[in-house]
Amino acid sequence: MNRHLLVTVSENSNAMHAVRFVGHFFSEKKDVKVTLFYTASRPASVYAGERTDESVREAEAQAKKSLAKGRKALDAARKELLWMGFPPENVETKLQVRQFSKVEDIIQEGTKGLYDAVVLGRRGLSWLEETFDESVSKGLLEQGIGFPIWICRKPEPERNGVLLCIDGSNSSACMVDHVGFMLQPDPLHRVKIMAVIKGPANSADVVKKALAAAKDSIMKAGVPEDRIETEAVEGSNVAKIILKVAKDEKFSAVAVGRTGAGQGMFQKFFMGSVSTALFKELEGASLWVCR
Repeated sequence: MNRHLLVTVSENSNAMHAVRFVGHFFSEKKDVKVTLFYTASRPASVYAGERTDESVREAEAQAKKSLAKGRKALDAARKELLWMGFPPENVETKLQVRQFSKVEDIIQEGTKGLYDAVVLGRRGLSWLEETFDESVSKGLLEQGIGFPIWICRKPEPERNGVLLCIDGSNSSACMVDHVGFMLQPDPLHRVKIMAVIKGPANSADVVKKALAAAKDSIMKAGVPEDRIETEAVEGSNVAKIILKVAKDEKFSAVAVGRTGAGQGMFQKFFMGSVSTALFKELEGASLWVCR
């Protein structure tokens, strides 16, 4: 089954982390489609009362320069993916002049394109990190995103597999489905499903059932049982535990839900603070987040 990723591109070399992660992660590239996406800066508006031949020419020159930068960045990203083994017919490029903000343009493209995930380079996420403090953008990100996001720092090719962290929330269930779909055709990767026991004594039974249900879902997606491991870990600092396991066991990706379970069975384990800590501190692996 084909998987289709939207990979954002910029002229900053660090944005290639997303491209390189995708190239390293998939061993079976024939079933993966990639659309490389660049949103070019819109030139400053020239108002009617200020319009002169010179100002119009300057605006046109700025637009051409911005589009040329986009084409160059897209060409470099496409060449990288082809060099890493992607079939040419599986890699598309899309260049557009910015319609709204960079965040909103990516959200709109990710939504209307029905991509299975949107992949972003970590350095290119500085703008996203900053917008979390702005109520409008935060609302768009928390309410308007219907697709998983992969956030990539510099990839380490020797890493393997996905650390899938469950917490009983709807967004966690979304991530279970996403991991199963992404990994089913690819024999390279293992899955470790992990939950943290934190709370009353009966949490152990609840977690055991949740782990079994998640494993069953991953197997139904087509991932063989011998590639799946489950573990329940006791501790209070969830983010610290996840970071340690990801580092010690050299996972390629850490997959979590973003919103958390509220007062549900795992009591707010992923209410923003964990995914935020992983966003800031995770090294060597990409962070996969479902809303």
